Amino acid sequence: HGNSRDVKGGMAARGVRGRRSRNHNHDPEPTVLHKHQFQHNQHTGIITLPPIFNNLADISDPRNNNHELPFFWHIPRTGGGTVNDIFGGCFQLTLASDAGGVAPAGEKFNLEVVKISKHFSYVNVDTSTPAGIERAKILGLAASGMADLVVSTMFVEASALFTKSHKGRMFTMFRHPVERAASLFHYVQDTQWRRRQTYQKELSDLTIEEYFKSGLAENNWMTRFLTNEITKPELSVNDLLLAKEVLRKKCLIGLLDEKGESFARFERYFGFPLRDDNQKECHEKKLQWAWPLKHRHEEVEEGTALWDLIISQNLMDLELYDYAQVLFQAQSRLFN
Repeated sequence: HGNSRDVKGGMAARGVRGRRSRNHNHDPEPTVLHKHQFQHNQHTGIITLPPIFNNLADISDPRNNNHELPFFWHIPRTGGGTVNDIFGGCFQLTLASDAGGVAPAGEKFNLEVVKISKHFSYVNVDTSTPAGIERAKILGLAASGMADLVVSTMFVEASALFTKSHKGRMFTMFRHPVERAASLFHYVQDTQWRRRQTYQKELSDLTIEEYFKSGLAENNWMTRFLTNEITKPELSVNDLLLAKEVLRKKCLIGLLDEKGESFARFERYFGFPLRDDNQKECHEKKLQWAWPLKHRHEEVEEGTALWDLIISQNLMDLELYDYAQVLFQAQSRLFN
């Protein structure tokens, strides 16, 4: 139930500069983020977000549980498996994620809740692909009341799932871009490139240095996915400003380095109570010592040539991460 999400997100992140292929036979046209509708007033510094984000509630808006749906923007290798297992397994909420894509084909035209195991229930949609998101949108996922939580890496496409009367409430987890990039490389190399079913000889023996020098590695993944500039050769300052404003205005921030505090905030904010001792035990286990998709690898030391190499590919994401840390501190006032 947890594995495919990080793998899919990871592969989407590979070689993001101009190398992302799209299956034209099956995928709908990508959601277009009209940049001319993004306005930055140089004199006042005020940024107006594009209308596509109007159906995501502002962080300052009062909560309306009956007409809102929590939306976890999943950044690969940043605690997505833990979110899945705690909210899906411990709280036993019904999720709309990639896992619902395994529903029987006969149920294609109706939304249904599929129980995948004793503890996990998913709506029969796949929110990890443009085609899956488009189908969920056509079938009225947001208004259906079937999902308790939507999970997707595809931020802009998934934002279009929500409506004026059934808004999304965005939250996410952030991790230092160097740690995340190293984790993603080692995880995908071990679980895909070296496995018999998905073996890729040229990538199976590659060192992380060779990978980042080759141009295959991701480039400012977070900034690109927040602004839908997946294949743009070079991001601009305006792209970073837009990404920051989306976070400031729309997103409840969690930090992997502050995992306990982050989950406590998510649970309070969305009103997810732990009902009994079994749930509490499950929660503690998944959060503190048996979190899913745990993967050991050598850490990248700050100040080394490899650290600098990864940073050079992720300068905007580093600035975005620093900003997320500032927002995390500022948002503590929501919980005092």
